[in-house]
Amino acid sequence: MKYAYLTGNYNGNEFTSDLGVNGLTGVSSAQFTVPIGEKYAWGFGVKPLFNQQYIIEDNPIEFYVDDDTLLTKRSVDGSGGISSLYTAVRFPISAQENMAIELDIIFGSLRKDAKFSIDQRLYHYFQRHLYSGSLYKVFLSSERFNHGNLPLNIYFMFGGAINPVKVKHYSFQPFEDVNNNGYYDSADNPAPASVPSAEINIYNDILNPSELGFGFDMVMSSDLHLMLEAHSWHDVGKKDRSLFPLLSHYVNQSQQLSLGLAKFSPVAAFKLAQKIQYRGGVYLRKDLLEEVHESVNEMGISLGFGIKFGVANNQIDFAYKYGVRTSDLISNETIQHFTVGLQLGDLWFVKRRPK
Repeated sequence: MKYAYLTGNYNGNEFTSDLGVNGLTGVSSAQFTVPIGEKYAWGFGVKPLFNQQYIIEDNPIEFYVDDDTLLTKRSVDGSGGISSLYTAVRFPISAQENMAIELDIIFGSLRKDAKFSIDQRLYHYFQRHLYSGSLYKVFLSSERFNHGNLPLNIYFMFGGAINPVKVKHYSFQPFEDVNNNGYYDSADNPAPASVPSAEINIYNDILNPSELGFGFDMVMSSDLHLMLEAHSWHDVGKKDRSLFPLLSHYVNQSQQLSLGLAKFSPVAAFKLAQKIQYRGGVYLRKDLLEEVHESVNEMGISLGFGIKFGVANNQIDFAYKYGVRTSDLISNETIQHFTVGLQLGDLWFVKRRPK
């Protein structure tokens, strides 16, 4: 690698089932990579691991008390996310093998507000979760079989937890929102000065994952590659029902098999048609749900293309994935996933330019 690269991806997801449509869009990763000499590289980046934004409302219910009618309603809403700040270094371990080690620092917070109203009176119960932990990943690649009529590159990875993810749970005093502004202030009942501090509980080892993967890249011709990848993920973390009320729908094991075909542009490409790269593939995935030991099967296709530009092999990518999930526990669900990626390279931090 001769250039330093800044890479970013923006994702859009849509999930459609008999229960409705759900989705989320946002930046999925940002990364900066710098070469160190000809054989080494170092980089860092940030990527969201989990995002949520929801609101659930119950239908109003009438109660009759002492010849009076009370109208009650419940709702809960929340938002937040968990992200990873990571750094990685790549180095050779032999003339034909390379290794990369990645360290992930997990951080993030989730906010939850449970509301209950009686006639015109509204009550709030705020909760907050703060997450922390660290994970690692090790990647190996080999060019030992990269010769003959069908050169083959082999890849292998494994990962686990250094410090399993823990959560600090804050439970605040419920209050009546007298002025209906959604905040706890001096106008509310009870007054903030008269209530105890938030109750704090720490839950350790809520996420303790391990993963294993391998793949190969077979060069069919100078620009056509056949790729296969298999990946397995397993979480043995301890789940408390106060944090995971839908524990039976939590995925604690996942396996995926992917097969893809990619057509890369030549190193020296001058025409627009030569600068376009194409790829497509199919995948099979199986998720195992916690406690109920039921599986969710998913299969789908993916298509994409990229356009190279500039002397540093800058590139803009567009990708689309369509999948179908089936299970005995949930209705059939379709998944649409769209990604836009951008990679920009320069000699920044690598070689001082003449002025």
